[in-house]
Amino acid sequence: MGDVQGQLARLFREARSGIIPVDHASKLAHVLVSLGRMMEASQLESRVEALEKGRTLQ
Repeated sequence: MGDVQGQLARLFREARSGIIPVDHASKLAHVLVSLGRMMEASQLESRVEALEKGRTLQ
């Protein structure tokens, strides 16, 4: 997740400084946010599965 945050920060800096057009940065940011959400959901699912396995072992 940290890598996505880093990429978003870099994207912001590049758009702010005019290196890339703001409209392109907006589209790329949307993709990065979606990717971050998918990663978050996957991590949450793994944690829930681990908790459920722990309960059945006790």
